[in-house]
Amino acid sequence: MILKELTVNLDEIFKKNLALGWDKIGLQVGNLDRNIKKILIVLDINNSVVKEAIDLSADLILSHHPLIFDPVDAVVSADSVQKKILNLVENKIAAYAAHTNYDIMPGGLNDFVVKILDLAPSGIIEPQYEQWYKFVVFVPKESEKKVRDVICQHSGGQWKNYSCCTFNIDGRGTFLPLKGAKPYIGKPGKINYVDEVKIECIVSENALEEVVSSAIAAHPYEEVAYDIYKIENKFSDAGVGRYGELKEDKCFTEFLEIIKNKMNIKNFRWLSDGSIDLEKKKISKVAVVNGSANSLTDKLAALDCDLLILGEISYHNALSIIESGKILVEIGHGCSEKWAVCDMGDKLKEFFQLQKIKIEIIKSKLSHIAWRYYIE
Repeated sequence: MILKELTVNLDEIFKKNLALGWDKIGLQVGNLDRNIKKILIVLDINNSVVKEAIDLSADLILSHHPLIFDPVDAVVSADSVQKKILNLVENKIAAYAAHTNYDIMPGGLNDFVVKILDLAPSGIIEPQYEQWYKFVVFVPKESEKKVRDVICQHSGGQWKNYSCCTFNIDGRGTFLPLKGAKPYIGKPGKINYVDEVKIECIVSENALEEVVSSAIAAHPYEEVAYDIYKIENKFSDAGVGRYGELKEDKCFTEFLEIIKNKMNIKNFRWLSDGSIDLEKKKISKVAVVNGSANSLTDKLAALDCDLLILGEISYHNALSIIESGKILVEIGHGCSEKWAVCDMGDKLKEFFQLQKIKIEIIKSKLSHIAWRYYIE
């Protein structure tokens, strides 16, 4: 599969449209016409990963953290990022990043970590709302199935575990073709009455343009009558962070062991104020934020939970949170997201098997570099 086609699939698998506005995601390096036969899955594109990709003859590196984040004015090996870009280009290796979109999407990294910790999901800390629209088109009876099928093929009427959700109303349309018109049916110069079907469905903002253009292309009329309505309803099953409940309460030290063992982390740190009796404290409600949690400080302080597991947070923001009576566990940015390599690889493998796409997937063991602690 050529990179241009694969990129469309990656955008859909990892819900590119959900990325936060400041993020830099998607295809960042690569020849769109190059055939992709082998993909290396990584957390970070560091020097070890680039060498690994070269040694493995990989055609694409799929990373969680973007290689290019700040603007690059030139590619002249002047800094670390530029050197890596040059190295990738010289070895014909593409680079694609799935960052905040993969973090917050349904079934993404947030949900994966919740599953690892065996939490019963309760909600999203900061929901992200995608804009939806109502698409309506009027079709002659004999073209009803053809147009509806095209709409459904391009994600019109798709919602969670359902697809092709449309509403159809029979009616009678009128039109008067003027001079120069070439009507599909009816006669110029006189009022014509046609039995039509009104087909309507919801469409995500990401799919709207393609649904409309495809419906128009499949429609037999010279001039297609259709409407687009912006929906004010708020739908969200995506967002930053998750919170949930343990199936049974755990004491504080017991839950720390669960974090260590289930997340396969050797070292992490925790913080609480003196108002909590840690020997008696029971952990029931837990929140998880992969990566940085600094932007969520106020929401985390107000959240109803006993313990927060965060990738990283500044000292003063941490103090604000523990003053609300919570225990804070900071496991490190990389350690909180290292599972991305496993989960992104599994998602790709499942998609390729369903679509019968023959691309080899390799999960890197070199892309995550954990902090080491010196303890006297």
